[in-house]
Amino acid sequence: MRAINDALFIRGDIPMTKRTIRAYIMDALDIERGDKALDVGAGTGSVSVEMALRGAEVRAIEIEEEGISLINQNAEKFGVKIETKNLMAPDGIRGEMYDKIFIGGTKGRMKEIIDAAYDSLKVGGTIVLTFILPKNYTEAMALMHEFKEVESTLIQTSEINKIGMMIANNPIFLIRGVK
Repeated sequence: MRAINDALFIRGDIPMTKRTIRAYIMDALDIERGDKALDVGAGTGSVSVEMALRGAEVRAIEIEEEGISLINQNAEKFGVKIETKNLMAPDGIRGEMYDKIFIGGTKGRMKEIIDAAYDSLKVGGTIVLTFILPKNYTEAMALMHEFKEVESTLIQTSEINKIGMMIANNPIFLIRGVK
């Protein structure tokens, strides 16, 4: 399944994970039908929608009310069910066990969120985190010591406009861990 074109999502003033990065995230998560998945810092719900379209049962945690509204609108538009929680993570992470967890935002609560995610991830489950800032990547990598497998990738993409000019996107750090 190809990643959904960015223009198809309903967007507001909430940041959205771009199509090429979602493709990397979906590859790293390797969603299987029936997986229980969590999207932390879900923003517009673009990753949540992609997970649900691949057959996962999805819960999305987002602190911004506009984000919750956009997640619900995008879920309806794409015909998927996403359970939303308007909370500041790590609230809402513990209490359920997940096969796959994606962390797209931490709001300065990295350690608490990674700890809660680890506790809520099934053995053999996968966690994927993305960051724009090198300091957040470095902090996250230092917190991944409990995972039995950890790998990271730096993704740099550019888009080419109609006149052939390349427009660079922010580099994205992606971390994948397996419990």
